[in-house]
Order: sequence, then C-alpha cells, then structure tokens
Amino acid sequence: MSQPSHEAIRRRFERDAQGFDSIYRLERSLLSRCFNTTFRKAIFERYNITFEQAGDLSGKAVLDIGCGPGIYSVDLARRGARRVVGIDLSANMVGLAEREADKFSMQNVCEFWVGDFYYMELGEKFDIALAIGVFDYLPDPVSFLRKMVSVTTGKVIASFPGHSFLRKPARKLRYRLLGKGNVYFYSEADVRRLVEQAGLRDSQIIPIRSSGSGFLLLGGS
Repeated sequence: MSQPSHEAIRRRFERDAQGFDSIYRLERSLLSRCFNTTFRKAIFERYNITFEQAGDLSGKAVLDIGCGPGIYSVDLARRGARRVVGIDLSANMVGLAEREADKFSMQNVCEFWVGDFYYMELGEKFDIALAIGVFDYLPDPVSFLRKMVSVTTGKVIASFPGHSFLRKPARKLRYRLLGKGNVYFYSEADVRRLVEQAGLRDSQIIPIRSSGSGFLLLGGS
C-alpha cells in the first residue's frame, strides 16, 4: 500500500499561516472578533473542552501534532506542562509558534519541530498527545491515530469535523476552488470505527454542536 502524501497540506498551511493564526487573535479587530466567535464558534468550544479533558498538566509531557501557530502548545505550558513538543508541516506555522512561546516566556518549556509526524521517529513517549484540526486533512486516519497511540502513555485527544448539510459542501467547494487539497468529514460511527481499528482504549466521543458539527475524541493509549 502506498504511503499517504501530506505535501498538499503543507503547502496549504505555508500559504495560510497568518490567516489561521488570526482566528484565535480576537483582539485584532472588532469585525474579526464578531465573525470568528459567531461562525467559528466550534473552534473555541473544542479549545475549552480540550483543556477541561486534559486535566491537571503539572509535570506532564505533551505532544501537540499540527501545532499551527502554537496556541495550544503555549497554553499547555502556561497551565503547568513540564515539556511541550509541537510538530507542524509548515515552517511558517512553526515560526509563529516560536514567537508565541517567546511572547509568554515559555521557550524553555516548548520545543517546535518542522516535519511530518506520520514519518517522524520521536524517540520518546508523552503523557498526552493532541491532534486538533488535523484529521480534517488525512487520507489515512487509522494509521495516523495508531501512531498517536504508540507514542502516548496517557491521553489521546483529537478533533474530527462532522457532516453538515450546509458547511460540508461549502467547505469542500472552497478548498477545491482555492487548491487547498481534500478535506474529510466524519460521523460519530466513523470515529468509533476508527477508534476500534487504531486500538484506542477507554474512548469517549464528545459532540461539538456549535457552527455545524464535529467531535472531540478522548481516549487512553
């Protein structure tokens, strides 16, 4: 079986790094703040649920796969994580993440790598592994989740976009027209099958109903 290529994903986020970062920066403009908190409410809902479910981070080593501009990575460190490793395909995203760590004086806790997690040999295991906004783009989610399980001694947390009557076709069309590659959607049954195939134990699937639909997967490795 051929291995999946993530080159299209890398190119997309090299181009869109600054725009993606601005989604979380609610202070940048009133218009941006109103748009994002109304039409992208799910992004903020999954952030809150992720940190609720991560629990006490004191002394924990955390892997943030698809770390983007470092919002989760740096906030994990600020909430007590001992070590945070963020990985992203995009060098532009990693540059933003490093600046985020510098801004909050977390550069001694956070380490950021440019690369493809699917192919990387990490040489260590983590208490928690996150993949937020990553499975949207993966052609082989089972292998990816299996690898997450293999490098985690504790919790695995991942998000999945759900099917939406309006948002799904609109997003697929937008990506096709702008050359952003494929995007994948999941039902709760899809996520449950993925969990079984990847060998994830003690799983919980939390629906995210804001701004369309989606799911946050919590499980033990």
